[in-house]
Amino acid sequence: MDTTQESLQQKYRLIADRHGVAWEKVFAPSFEDRLGELERCLADTRVPFPIPADKAEQYLRAARSGQPFRIGNLSDLTVDLGRYANAQQYDSYTFEQNLSWACLIAEQQRSKHRYACREYLHGEELFQIGGTVIPDFYLLNARIYQQTLWQLATVNMIIPAELFFTCHSRRFFPVTTFMRALEQDYLQEPDIGHDVAGHVSTFTIPVVAQLMQSHGVARNMIYQERDEALALTDRPERREAIERRGDELLLYAERIYWFTVEFGLVLQDQEVRAYGAGILSSPGETKFSIDSNRPTRILIDPLMDRDLLRLATTDYLISEYQKTYFVIRQFDLLQSITPERIVRIAKIASQLPHFSWRDLVPGDHVLQVGESAVSTNEKYLRLAFHSLDTHCEQGDECLTRTAIRNLRIFAKKPSASDELSERFGSQIPSVPAGIMDWFVPRDTAGEFTQQTRPLSLD
Repeated sequence: MDTTQESLQQKYRLIADRHGVAWEKVFAPSFEDRLGELERCLADTRVPFPIPADKAEQYLRAARSGQPFRIGNLSDLTVDLGRYANAQQYDSYTFEQNLSWACLIAEQQRSKHRYACREYLHGEELFQIGGTVIPDFYLLNARIYQQTLWQLATVNMIIPAELFFTCHSRRFFPVTTFMRALEQDYLQEPDIGHDVAGHVSTFTIPVVAQLMQSHGVARNMIYQERDEALALTDRPERREAIERRGDELLLYAERIYWFTVEFGLVLQDQEVRAYGAGILSSPGETKFSIDSNRPTRILIDPLMDRDLLRLATTDYLISEYQKTYFVIRQFDLLQSITPERIVRIAKIASQLPHFSWRDLVPGDHVLQVGESAVSTNEKYLRLAFHSLDTHCEQGDECLTRTAIRNLRIFAKKPSASDELSERFGSQIPSVPAGIMDWFVPRDTAGEFTQQTRPLSLD
């Protein structure tokens, strides 16, 4: 071993020690050992959904041939991933990538056992997520199917929301194959540490898995309606508007998904606990979401249209920890979020002014007022005063984007403020005096054109 290799190994050992990882357990199992474990798994009939012998034989044959895992084929359903299709080349993972997984898992386990809900921790044990090497998707996919009837679909990057939810409608969950850099906690782009170590355990919470599939069905409903409308016109401008409308409705549906499946909190034993995969895949955000005074925490009842609309009309960013988290009293309440309600709420949200991720809305059941919280009209003041005087504090991208969108709505429809208050059952503060007179001519001149790109979950 040369000096460079010795130095690198010493570095890796120090990192492993720092995270409490046993160095000798970071080495990936051999191909033969993985095949043996997979064969034992496929033969297990003491599971909710045993795999039929013919399916198991075909599945094992593909793994034994060395064919990389691409998409689960243990059911009669599949999904076309198109140019986003990928495969897990398991033996190509480096020691550093496996060490990155092991360190992340070690940190996640410490935070999860302190802050995750009971059901999520049960899923971790069931799928054996807490290992020290990156999971083999052949084995993981089989275990997931045996417990939930869901399967994995391997993708090469962030995929469009339409495809993401198409996968959900058929009980496929898209997973990437890359692993974040060593000792990196937060990641905007999903990797195995998010997709697998964050999401997989949520499948064992039946209402959460059902909510995920409901979003897939809602996507189908939105785009079926879009396609029916497209069939009735050949006018290019009309077709463009119809397509834009479908994408917009899915965006508002995504927000419900974001604030529940990805970043949801639940009350358990009179304490707030995390179940959202986006939270639990980041040890830092896991602690932040529950212990920190910086974010706002709002209790919602998914049975109430008002609260579901609160999610659909709340904009957010993915570039940092969330500014607001929404808490449910119990998981059973998520059953009320059917595909039909998702679509209906999305249509209502498309017609209303929206809130930023910092806004406190009159009528909110606030458990914790965050240090970053603002009133619903502060975003307009920040937009105007920063434009007039750059020394004034500017709102973040979310506040800016929401303010511009809302002001455009108010310019076209002054009654929109009253409609918003009626929907939320409380008086939402009006836009401060003078703001509209300042905004309209500047917007007409195109000053805000580059600041209104909508956020997509993907």
